[in-house]
Parts: sequence; structure tokens; C-alpha cells
Amino acid sequence: MTNNSPFAPPVDPAFYDRDPVWGPNSHPAKDTIAPGSPPWKDHVYLAFWDITARTYGFFHWNSSPNHPTTKAQLNLAVGDKVFDLREELPARVDRFDSESISFDLHSTITIDHPRLKGALSLSPRRGPIDFGSGGSIPRLADHEPLQHFQHPLTMHGELVLDGEKHTIAATGYRTRTWGYRDDSVQFPEYYYLWATFDDIDIAVIKHLHPDGVQRTGGGMISDAGTVPVVDVHMPKDASGFAIETRYELADGSQLVLVDQERVWGGWCPIGLPRREGPTFSAFDEILSLRTSDGRTGFGQSEYGAIRRIH
Repeated sequence: MTNNSPFAPPVDPAFYDRDPVWGPNSHPAKDTIAPGSPPWKDHVYLAFWDITARTYGFFHWNSSPNHPTTKAQLNLAVGDKVFDLREELPARVDRFDSESISFDLHSTITIDHPRLKGALSLSPRRGPIDFGSGGSIPRLADHEPLQHFQHPLTMHGELVLDGEKHTIAATGYRTRTWGYRDDSVQFPEYYYLWATFDDIDIAVIKHLHPDGVQRTGGGMISDAGTVPVVDVHMPKDASGFAIETRYELADGSQLVLVDQERVWGGWCPIGLPRREGPTFSAFDEILSLRTSDGRTGFGQSEYGAIRRIH
């Protein structure tokens, strides 16, 4: 029987037996692995933007039982003030806790640092996108493919930065990725973009695989379901940043972002603190967006590539 529906199949319901709210995004991590295994990594990336309060940021947790890339990271901009933090993250199954940041892998983040304190609560917007099942993400050699899920969210809470209180009412998304992974080996280049509008969220990753083929994964989420992204095209400016993004969708329609203006951005350290040889490098940016049919929204993009000169 052929399935001609443009809607993506639902995420495995077994994930929601464990967590009815977040499903795969609260999947247990590994704190042990067989000796001699290739690098096993469990990543959580969470981007958020509160345009009214001029507050933008990224959380990034990397957990691993056998690779020294573990970290808890926060890059935050509140008005004209910037706060950056990176700490060691011991591998745990049920939560990601560093010295200053605690995340229960469900809905609560707390921060207790000399400069920054607060608590943030996460709530899902619509459903998640399953990137792992489509084969768009390169695998490490012949090992099992990475699992990768992304989920739109809202974030509420209070942060006290340098003694000044800020109320947060943000939109964003969170990702969860686990499996065998070495970015500097398997990710020659990729472009990623998440875009949020009143009626839809849409996300895409286009990877250049080690075999030289470009493969695309992603989806557009609405209250009706998720339509897969078939391909994406990005004309670029003189500095190599996208000035337009054209999504081709499985239902035959197209969504075009004609304006992509950077609101805030910065480098995202993903790999080892020091590496000899080719090294993966990523740059993130928060964007204000406008579509060709007049929708306005916000989102976040990432440009990743291996720097080969060494």
C-alpha cells in the first residue's frame, strides 16, 4: 500500500509513554558505554528569543560517557548586556546538571551563578519533528544513525542578571540528539534554520555528506500536522550568509523567506577544547523573518563547516 499523504508519520508513541509532554526530548542519556566504543554524544540545544524584552539566548548541553566534549553552555543577551558561561557536565542518565545550571530534561531549568540566577519553565508549541528517520544526517562511519528531534516551545520565568530582574516570555525550540558522533569527521558542512510564525513552525537541516551528496531533512508544523521539507535553497550575500530561503514541501507547496535580518548571534563551541587537524566550526544567529506572502516572525539559523587548514 502506498502512502500518498504529505504529512509525516507521527513520532513513535513509545516516547510518550515515558514522557507524555516532551516525548523523545526527555530521552534518558548514557552514563556508561562499552570500552573501545567510538564517541557517543547526547546533545540538547535550546534557542529562545523574547523580542519585547530584547532577550536572546542559547543553552547547549553536551553529555558523553566516553568523550571530553561534555559541557553546559549558556550564551545570553539582555538588552545591551551579554553573559556567557561554559561549565563541565558530568554524564548522567536522568538530568543534565553542571555547577551553575540544572536541567531536568523535562520542563525546568534553574540557574545559580554569582552573576545570574533564575528559573525557567518550558511548554511545547505543537509537536516535534523527527530528523533521524529520513537519513539526512550523516552517520559516523558504518555505525547506527543519529537520533535527532526538534520541538517548538515557549519559555517563561525570571532571570536576575547582575542584580537586575528580568521577566522572560520567550519563544524558541529545543533539540535532542543522541548516538555515535564526531562532528569534525562526519559533518563536512550544513545549513540549519528554524522559523516561527503565528500559524506554523518550520525547520530544515541541509547536510553535505562525506560522500559529496547534499541531503535535506525537516518539516513544517501546524495544528494540522507536520509536512516534510523535501529540499531547501539559500541564495547568499557577499559574506556567505543566506539572504533568502526557499523551502520545497512534500505537499507541492513552497514557503519563501525573503527577509532574514540578524538580531543577535555568536559562535557555538561544539567540539573539543583543543583539536589538532580538521575541526568543526559553527556560527548561530537569531533572525527576524518575513515570507513572500507577508508573514512576519523570528527564528534561528546555524552555519556549520569543517575548517581543514591545520
